[in-house]
Amino acid sequence: MLYVNEKIKNTIRVPQPEGRGAYIRLDQNENPDGVPKWLFDSVMEKVTPEFLAIYPEETVPTEKYAKMLGLEKENVTLTDGSTVGMGYVIKVFGQPGKDILCVTPSFAMYEVYAEMIGMNVRNLKYENDFSYKIENTLNAINENTGIVVLVNPNMPVGNVYSREEIVSIISKARQYNAAVIIDEAYYYFYDKTSIDLIKEYDNVFVLRTFSKMLSIPSLRLGVIMSSPENIRNINNYKPHYTVNSIALLFAEAIVDNHDRLLSELKEQYLEGKEYIMKALNDNGYETIPSEGCYVCIKPKYKTSRELTDLLQENGILILCGKGGLTGWLRLTIAHKKYMELFMNTLLKIDKE
Repeated sequence: MLYVNEKIKNTIRVPQPEGRGAYIRLDQNENPDGVPKWLFDSVMEKVTPEFLAIYPEETVPTEKYAKMLGLEKENVTLTDGSTVGMGYVIKVFGQPGKDILCVTPSFAMYEVYAEMIGMNVRNLKYENDFSYKIENTLNAINENTGIVVLVNPNMPVGNVYSREEIVSIISKARQYNAAVIIDEAYYYFYDKTSIDLIKEYDNVFVLRTFSKMLSIPSLRLGVIMSSPENIRNINNYKPHYTVNSIALLFAEAIVDNHDRLLSELKEQYLEGKEYIMKALNDNGYETIPSEGCYVCIKPKYKTSRELTDLLQENGILILCGKGGLTGWLRLTIAHKKYMELFMNTLLKIDKE
């Protein structure tokens, strides 16, 4: 028999749902409408057979992105999605036998990558009211800590970490030569960043994605930001030509039109959020406060599983909570038209 890495062999992976295109997708924190048509058209007119016949070139998009954030290109590397980016950081800087500290529930791939390289996953839990005590993380950092993960805002709960909390974790982790990953996938819905800390601390990695507010998840584009030395080491591991040329075209166009694009997308999002939060409150639904583009909702009459299935029958996909969120629904907040449709449908089906 062929040799198989035991940690890969024993990993249990659940495939992502497919066949979602015919539904109103409020289950995976996507923008159902995507980027505005004006941006899409301006990029796609450059996609020719000749353009597709050239290997991807990352330098210009990387330089533009770095400059937009006040960084040097040596602080930035692009990845084919931030999920791959977090894998790069863990595979390059994660040490087998060391601990990775993760709040749970959160994005599960951190645990998957860590277990694949032989790290020990230490899950730190929320309080019963879904608040999180930063002391749980601080007290868990010790000589066996290799990586600390902070998803800010965290997904799926939506809590955030203050500047003081983040700095305290970075400082303590640094005492033990531990890395800190700050995942800002949902930054644009919260607007507070830790990017400047990469200039002060050499153990910090900030991740971003173009999948959420920037609305191009199908193109798989993410960013890792850190010190030049850390980025150099990641680039030593990162294969050539992993980010495709169309994704790079969109990246450049998004940076070039950043203010206009964000103005349009945020206006739509905030209108949808204002509507859905008021509608849920007015109709007596319990929710968990969230700074992300999602909100967890407690059903009133039917179970979360029943409502998830009934919503799908009505053409709407949402996420049915599991693990620490069993009994809850998680709704992606999107354009007001989708929020109205969801709310109207929920009131029709969530009855005694």
